[in-house]
Amino acid sequence: MEFKDIKEVLTFAAFRPEADNPKFNWAQRFPKRKSVIVNISRGECSWAYLDKKNEVVDVGSAPGEFPEVAGDMGSAWHANTEDGWIGISLNNRFIFTLEHNLSRKKGWEDEIVANPKSILGSKYDRTKRYALHHSPESSASLLLSADESMIKATEETLRANNLRAARVCSGLFAMTANLLNRLAADPNLKQQDLIVITWNNGALSVLRQRSGQWQDLRCRSGISVSDENAIATVLKPFIDKADAKTRILFMGEDKKNDFAAQYLPKLSTMNVSDVTEDNQLWNILANG
Repeated sequence: MEFKDIKEVLTFAAFRPEADNPKFNWAQRFPKRKSVIVNISRGECSWAYLDKKNEVVDVGSAPGEFPEVAGDMGSAWHANTEDGWIGISLNNRFIFTLEHNLSRKKGWEDEIVANPKSILGSKYDRTKRYALHHSPESSASLLLSADESMIKATEETLRANNLRAARVCSGLFAMTANLLNRLAADPNLKQQDLIVITWNNGALSVLRQRSGQWQDLRCRSGISVSDENAIATVLKPFIDKADAKTRILFMGEDKKNDFAAQYLPKLSTMNVSDVTEDNQLWNILANG
């Protein structure tokens, strides 16, 4: 037995979950250890440094595709991690869909990763990786489908820069699930007629909820905030069906975000609530 192994037993480090074990949240995997989370959007990457209390201490961003940015930032990211483990949020080449009557048998969380075909059946595509978020009120489920090739390319880029993925996820999916959980826990809100909008630096999701029921969903990634036609294609069907009782809830990746600045004023005649908090994306990922 090496000294490192003996030290880990004496400090209880050997009994902690592995850094890449998705059954445990981020704080459990990196207790009292600094870490880094990177959000990969189309043509841009952003990142957050977390301290040993799992709190955001610094953020940054850079234009360019991930291999280019990782080549420039790899050393700095590694210096702010424990052993090069970082969290990855893929913010491009994915889609959300609403599905119904998918299996919720015990262990489905592991099954959707290890054998997604057993849950998705004919909806399964071997070129995709999946994640699920189930509605507590109905048989509806929010299904994330992400390109397998992009995930593998991201992992290869990390290895080339002496980094390892402690988690690969979709930040927009995590934000949307977080907001839906908040609605489900609020007896007043979940009975309302809601349009739930989430935006993460080039990725947009819009969901209609009525009396706790998820009724419609549209999602698009890899779009520019200046592409008004693309954004209108996603938003307009929901706005057109809204009435005086409809309430819009919006969450962006940070308190200051381009989508809120450009589009929320155009919805000023409606009942709009911006529930975004500072470092919204990073805090959700760091606590999930």
